[in-house]
Amino acid sequence: MDIRKILTMAFIAFILPCNAINAKSYDIPDIASSGVRGLTVQREILVGSYFMRMARGNLNIIDDPVLTEYLTSVGNRLVMNAQNVNFPFEFFIVNNKTLNASAFLGGKVQVYTGLFHYTDTEDEFASVLAHEISHVTQRHIARFIEEQIDNQNLTLAGIIGSIAMSVINPMAGMAALSSTIGGSMQQSINFTRDNEYEADRLGIDLLYESGFNPQGMSDLFKKMTAMQGNVNPVFSMLIDHPLSDIRSAEAINRARSYGRRENSKNTDFMLAKARVDVRYMGYDLKALDERLKVNPDKINRFYRLYAQALIAYELKNYQKAHEYLNNLNLNDNIFVIDLKTDIDLASGNKNKAVNNLLSIYKRRPDNEAVVANLANALNENSQSKKAIVVLKEYLKRHSDNFLANSLLTDAYRLSGQKCYALQSGAKVFGLAANYSRALGMYSEALNVCSGNEREIVRAKMSELSKQRAFDEELNDN
Repeated sequence: MDIRKILTMAFIAFILPCNAINAKSYDIPDIASSGVRGLTVQREILVGSYFMRMARGNLNIIDDPVLTEYLTSVGNRLVMNAQNVNFPFEFFIVNNKTLNASAFLGGKVQVYTGLFHYTDTEDEFASVLAHEISHVTQRHIARFIEEQIDNQNLTLAGIIGSIAMSVINPMAGMAALSSTIGGSMQQSINFTRDNEYEADRLGIDLLYESGFNPQGMSDLFKKMTAMQGNVNPVFSMLIDHPLSDIRSAEAINRARSYGRRENSKNTDFMLAKARVDVRYMGYDLKALDERLKVNPDKINRFYRLYAQALIAYELKNYQKAHEYLNNLNLNDNIFVIDLKTDIDLASGNKNKAVNNLLSIYKRRPDNEAVVANLANALNENSQSKKAIVVLKEYLKRHSDNFLANSLLTDAYRLSGQKCYALQSGAKVFGLAANYSRALGMYSEALNVCSGNEREIVRAKMSELSKQRAFDEELNDN
């Protein structure tokens, strides 16, 4: 699904007054109480949700369901073999060309598009996720917060908001964190050297236990170390996670202790890499297409054909795009299904797109990419009521999925159900911490909805006001 063309629909459907509604004495989770030394797991989950709202409101998050499904599959494969996992992890992608990733409380892991671009194997890619997962499972951030509370008599609320901002926006976050915990942290907002070594060691172990080549991390370190003498901005991870000869040597020796294992042969990594390069790295597509045709045998076949199919689609050469996809011989692969759906919709073959996806949906009803493609195709084929059924079923299990809620807003609007469209749109804005727009939509819904639905709207407004107060408590500190 070409998410770039549809994601803004939920936001431009309504022009509403933004009526501010003040939070009063609601039951806000008490994370700033005196006597609280550290974070409980439950509080960490709540703070993780807060972080996601701040991230969505401040970062250029990519809601590409195909890439997200791939990233989540790799992440979950690692999480399944990790120790001390206390909550579900959530992996998301930020449109940023630098090689970077970072973790936050509550199992939230952000990956930059540059990570796809600059890693050459799935094992290298997975090594970064394994490192970040290890930071979370070892509760490095929680332990850092605990130390600051002990040493500087800070409250949880006094430090969490600053740390969250330092992950989202390092420049602005550094100033906030420095003023919160003192000038001694001016030079670094990241983990201590021991934390980095621990995340490396556990990350390599996790790679091996998850079936990846444990040398993926040391291979990536070698590449990054070679860049360290003349740091290119794309390698910002060198700054966020500084490498040393000792750290690199330890990673290499630990990986060698497991013996050599073949690199992953999962074709989805190359498809994901091609998708990022074509759609998110800002290349001149015609020039990229020409480069792919030079010495094609030296380029991974799956990468080359899928990249060429994506380029042909972008250049509106749909027949050529289909030819490239057919040459891949991966008809049941979601990357291929997604692009074929885009081609069918762009070519006016909307019934074909819907029928193909319906058969796939029966087999994969919980796959975000399948659900999003099907809902989008139904909306475009004037079958928005069927899209509503599909999306509501999916949202029973994934209530905060941003893309699904956005598509549901479109479906309600297209079906003329303004009362529900306004409520769904408010949910979307709430997920991005845009509370003035969200509460404005709920206020409008009160004027549109009738009967018992009005009481439901009031209850949602109350819950959203509690959520806003919770966020403001952290932001204000």
